[in-house]
Amino acid sequence: MRLENRIAVVTGAGSGIGREIARAFAVEGATLAVTDINAASAKETVLELPGSGHQAFANDVSSGPSVVETFAAIDAAFGRVDILVNNAGVDHTPGDGREYMLEPGQVIVHMTDEGFTRMMEINVNGVFFCLREAVKLMQREGNAGAIVNMSSIAGLSAHGTLHYAAAKSAVLGITRAAARELGPCGIRVNAICPGVIDTPMTAGVPDAALKPLIGATPLGRTGKPDDIAMAAVYLASDESSFVTGQWLSPNGGLIMC
Repeated sequence: MRLENRIAVVTGAGSGIGREIARAFAVEGATLAVTDINAASAKETVLELPGSGHQAFANDVSSGPSVVETFAAIDAAFGRVDILVNNAGVDHTPGDGREYMLEPGQVIVHMTDEGFTRMMEINVNGVFFCLREAVKLMQREGNAGAIVNMSSIAGLSAHGTLHYAAAKSAVLGITRAAARELGPCGIRVNAICPGVIDTPMTAGVPDAALKPLIGATPLGRTGKPDDIAMAAVYLASDESSFVTGQWLSPNGGLIMC
């Protein structure tokens, strides 16, 4: 098993891609700290995982104090962190003008300060807060670690709304800068940039916006959460021991770089 005896934190693991990543990691032998803003959903994920010793934690990634408290609880429960998957995120927020996304020029002008700021708080600040706290624990133990940040094809090609593309581009910047700084410490940092994946998040995208993306995908379908989970297993395992500061994009060929 590729992740045997490792403690892995997966944020936003109460559903969708995060839950599938937690399941794949458990199959590969990891012990999971499952975090989500919805504590009940995190507990549901834990109940579905194979193996034993997994625990659920409530975690609001947009709040620095909440993240510090959550990682303190994880430290108390497990004593260390070997892997972090920064998966928690949103693709829209109240007041972000998304209802106008099919009308050119209207999303930006209807986007509120609050809508833009909330996107950054969750998708950018949250990545930083969790990365910082995980690195503290990794460095304390002197162990090599692996961090996987969830970006998007929006971070590569500006698919999606302005604030979402900006946030996911920032995740790639965080990934590269952290990889450069933390490499000498034995901590690898990489990113995944999913394409259109069949999850509760994409279920809210209007068909008029979603169908053209699927039509432009050479493989002719949406991806599955398992497609992303397998990429995360690779980047978290020793199979990618010489890979850091990189991004992997399971997107069916929608974006080719």
